Amino acid sequence: MSSTEDQEKVFHFLKLPKKFSINQHAEYNGIRVERDDLDLIASTDSTYGPSNYQYVSSATCLRGVPEVPRSRESTRRSIRSARFEGSSIEYTSFSQILRDFCARTSSHGIPFVGSSSFFGRYVWLFFFIVALLLFIFQTYWTLSEYFQYRTIIEMQLKFEPAPFPAVTICNLNPFKASKLREFDEIKQGLAIWEKAMNQIDSMKSKQAINIRKKRHAQFHVVYVRCVCNSPEEQCVPQRNPLDVNTTVCLCYEESVTGDIWPCYPSSVWKEKTCYHCASSQACDDPDRAPNITSILTDAEETPCLCQSISHHCIKKTQTEIKWWNPNNYTIYPVTTTTMAPPEVEEAFGLNDLKDRGAITTKTKENLIFLVAAMPKEVRKALSYTLDEFVLRCSFNSEDCDLKRDFQLHMDPEYGNCYTFNFNDSVELKSSRSGPAYRTASRPGPMYGLRLLLNVDQSDYMPTTEASGVRLVVHEQDQEPFPDTFGYSAPTGFVSSFGLKTKLLQRLDTPYGQCSDTFRPEGYIYAEHYSPEGCYRNCFQHMILSNCGCGDPRFPLGNDTYKPCDARDPVQRSCLTNLTNTLGGFHHLQEDCHCVQPCTEYAFEAAYSAAAWPALNFNIGADCPAVESITNDSSACKEYYRLHTAYIEIYYEQLNFEMLKETAGYTLVNLFSAFGGNIGLWIGFSIITVLEVLELMCECIYYAAYKKPTRFVKNKRRKELNSKLQFESNLLVTPQILSVEQRKASTQDVYRRNFVPKESHDSKSHIESIDKDRSLWKSKSCEKILNHSHSIKSSKTDSSSLDST
Repeated sequence: MSSTEDQEKVFHFLKLPKKFSINQHAEYNGIRVERDDLDLIASTDSTYGPSNYQYVSSATCLRGVPEVPRSRESTRRSIRSARFEGSSIEYTSFSQILRDFCARTSSHGIPFVGSSSFFGRYVWLFFFIVALLLFIFQTYWTLSEYFQYRTIIEMQLKFEPAPFPAVTICNLNPFKASKLREFDEIKQGLAIWEKAMNQIDSMKSKQAINIRKKRHAQFHVVYVRCVCNSPEEQCVPQRNPLDVNTTVCLCYEESVTGDIWPCYPSSVWKEKTCYHCASSQACDDPDRAPNITSILTDAEETPCLCQSISHHCIKKTQTEIKWWNPNNYTIYPVTTTTMAPPEVEEAFGLNDLKDRGAITTKTKENLIFLVAAMPKEVRKALSYTLDEFVLRCSFNSEDCDLKRDFQLHMDPEYGNCYTFNFNDSVELKSSRSGPAYRTASRPGPMYGLRLLLNVDQSDYMPTTEASGVRLVVHEQDQEPFPDTFGYSAPTGFVSSFGLKTKLLQRLDTPYGQCSDTFRPEGYIYAEHYSPEGCYRNCFQHMILSNCGCGDPRFPLGNDTYKPCDARDPVQRSCLTNLTNTLGGFHHLQEDCHCVQPCTEYAFEAAYSAAAWPALNFNIGADCPAVESITNDSSACKEYYRLHTAYIEIYYEQLNFEMLKETAGYTLVNLFSAFGGNIGLWIGFSIITVLEVLELMCECIYYAAYKKPTRFVKNKRRKELNSKLQFESNLLVTPQILSVEQRKASTQDVYRRNFVPKESHDSKSHIESIDKDRSLWKSKSCEKILNHSHSIKSSKTDSSSLDST
């Protein structure tokens, strides 16, 4: 039998009214309870009864102390002092937990909600709910602001030497014309280009007598040094007069533009008599028009020079034929007798073009495709070597070591390019002072990189529209893309590029997407990652998967695929359609996962130029052959103006900007805003938040250990069984004992059955026992009181016997 359960019943039976003094008696359901009945349990000093009654302890009653009302016990104390008995446990109510929280919280407004005033309670509850809603709204806005992960840019100016960048230089003419003409596919491509250009000229001309003659206005014959494969083909004029071991040709020179066309060996030119010559000095071949004299009876006989291959004739000058001055030459076409098949012309895509610039651009692309199909060593031999391209080089007023300081970079569009300071792990040539000079020591063009570059216009392709160089300023670990980035510098000028450096530092997730180690799958540019290379890589893989061949303008990555054939209409059509559909590789942000580097150097250049060389500048003995041919010392400077470009790359200032990306809304800002919001609207602090957490823990504790209904029935059953055992312990045969012995015996029975281990205040259990009140009234209560009276009678008899 559980002593706690019996204790609860006895305490309920002996509960006192709200006012009870030492001289009063308690009455329970008509049964009088005297003070002596309280003597039986006077040994404990505990407080008995539920918390909703005002009562005094038995010890207080025995001492005769006046009534002492009991204060309401804390909810927390009652919960902490709860007693487990198997699956039985007693709790207070949720409402009492909330009332206790309202009474003790440090929040503003909540204590007024627990006010006893009806008006005050609901008015304050309304205001608190409104303030709570406003707090929730502003907190939502604050969280939305934080989760946008905005960034701000902090700019700092660093006054320290900046690392000198890598510089990649290319010739605007990618391949030598003298080498390209050795390949039949190149000849076909140029023939298709020339045919398209002639068709444009024929549409603009009112007369269709001779297509080539209409392309020129004023002509005269000149001697030109050229290279000829056979007498039946047009020769290639050499622009470099230093090369004297060449064939002497007779060519047309257009007096306005300086164009040279066509060129044939002097042996195939024959002197004839022409009957019709235009004001441009061009004449009709008399062998092609035998009846011209019958049509033009008044035609004047004119001496002329004609060649039988293309049947061109020109009026013979009365003066001596001069040598061609290459300084006036800009561009020349190359003709060939080898014509391409119709399907190849269709693949080249020039038939529907009407603009000369569009035709030339498309032809450049076709030549890139044709050259890309050649082996790497062949492509390398078609372009310019480092010694041919770089005539002079100095850095920081010291000589360059060409073999050590430059690295070959083969570009599909610009041929052989060369990168200066290509790797930051490779030291440049040491200066006389000892340390490597990879960092500029002083600003200004004298202490930067200075290059004299020879572009050799005499060997330019007919599709190259401008003479000069292309340069890219970039980081050492980045792939140069001269077709997209960089600057062009013309020949005949000193081109100065004043650099400014910016150091960019970006934030990674969640504020952005950046990585210094990211490499996409199957990256085609080796270790040189950049967002531009990533997009090109993605575009190339799309071309490979859809067309079965690769875009020749980009690396293939492996030998599994081949570049698309420029002469295959199917592959060219697939490549063109996919390019138009995707919008080019610069519009693949949504389809490709490419990230920015977290740390990046960006270089900005300010361009300026001056004429090169100066009139009194002493070039030296670099071009004696020019003087020997023309017998004119000024021809050397003219040669440099036409064929060379001077480049200066330097720092304007020895400082750089550091642009650092920082979080625009940090956790500190979030907590500050949250604290301001919660203090403004509902008056909470960190202490109040802890109080709310404690309230939640108490509610969870109460809900987790609240006794289910099925255990209440089991408890009632146990209460009835324990009642009978309690009665049997009290209704024992009384013995004649002394007052002290009887009192000790009764207290021993009480201790074994009713002494609590801890106090209980469960109202729910008390109310459940009240349902059995009638049973207690009829049996237990009477027997207990009768037993108490019998003890008093025995006490009286014992006193009388003692007196006797």
